[in-house]
Amino acid sequence: MRIAAFIAALLVAGLPVAAFSADAVKTAKSGAARKATVAQKAADAQHAALVAAATRGEEEAQHQLGLAYLGGHGVKADAAMALTWFTLAGANGSVPAAIEAAKAFEAGTGTARNLASAAGWWFRAAQLGDAAARTRWTELFTAGEAPSIGGLVGAGWIAELAGRGDLKAVMALADAYEHGLGIGVNLTEAEAWYRVAATQHADLEARARLGRILIGLPAAWRIPSTEEWNLKDAERKSHPFGAVWFMSKPVGDEDKLVQLRPGILEGERWLSLAANQGHADAQYALGKALIGGVDLPMDIPMGVGWLEAAASRGHGEAMVALGDLADKGLGFFGKDPVRAYVMYDLASTQGEESAAKARDTVAKSLSAKQAARARQLLQDFREALGG
Repeated sequence: MRIAAFIAALLVAGLPVAAFSADAVKTAKSGAARKATVAQKAADAQHAALVAAATRGEEEAQHQLGLAYLGGHGVKADAAMALTWFTLAGANGSVPAAIEAAKAFEAGTGTARNLASAAGWWFRAAQLGDAAARTRWTELFTAGEAPSIGGLVGAGWIAELAGRGDLKAVMALADAYEHGLGIGVNLTEAEAWYRVAATQHADLEARARLGRILIGLPAAWRIPSTEEWNLKDAERKSHPFGAVWFMSKPVGDEDKLVQLRPGILEGERWLSLAANQGHADAQYALGKALIGGVDLPMDIPMGVGWLEAAASRGHGEAMVALGDLADKGLGFFGKDPVRAYVMYDLASTQGEESAAKARDTVAKSLSAKQAARARQLLQDFREALGG
């Protein structure tokens, strides 16, 4: 507007316009360029100061650099560089940076999608006090996407959910204690949480796992003559009610001691309950225990029956066990190389690495008639298993 007014004044005065107009435009452009240069220098200086602060370990500067690279503010957008600064800031205690890192790993922004890493950063933000981050981490952990429960802190969060009746939380907590997923193995805690799922939720998987833990409990000692089975008398004498187990052998009462496997009866009951409902792992565990005669009293025919039930559901380990029994002539009328070959071959298709070698060894002993019979049985089994 100023240039237009100036030109209009020149026209009124009768002065040449062209020279003045060109000079004015040139002056305006030059001024704009100087302003842009000054602004760029200021931006560069601001960026340099931010980098310097971030390099010194200042979490907020690191977070701001991450945002700059993520959105392309003052720098070329670079999601991978943004993630680098977010992780540094998150490690130094920045909640929003930890959340940005979690989102990046979950969405695959600037890196490959990695839910385990995302869970780690959600956990970090939760540790720093963010409630929404805690909720997201518990969702990922109970879904099996987080490899670690995060020690007692995370276990406490999951226990809160479990205490409110969340079955997924109950099972996840039990599994963490059983296998040491970010916390020390504690079979007592695992047993307790599986028991909650098995009794309060009638969960089939929990029943199978509880039974497996119980029959595997080590032998312990009791002194039956000192146990009090009358509740009133126990209260009056301030004695424990019922069986009292000693994990180490008591000294001084050797003649009264009885050594037993404390979980055998209850473990068999839970395994049988799950096995009868078609749980393949429970069927396999029950079969192995009955054949081994250590965890449960030996009953080979019954054990073979449970292994066959598990195998019919595609359980690879059960197939290998049946192959071993047939190859040795245990549990059947005698050695049965055809059955052994069939079981090993089926197990190999289920991913059991040892089965292929065992199958090839048995194959060398088969006659042409036995080999033809084995092929026919394999076809029948595969059709029964659905292909």
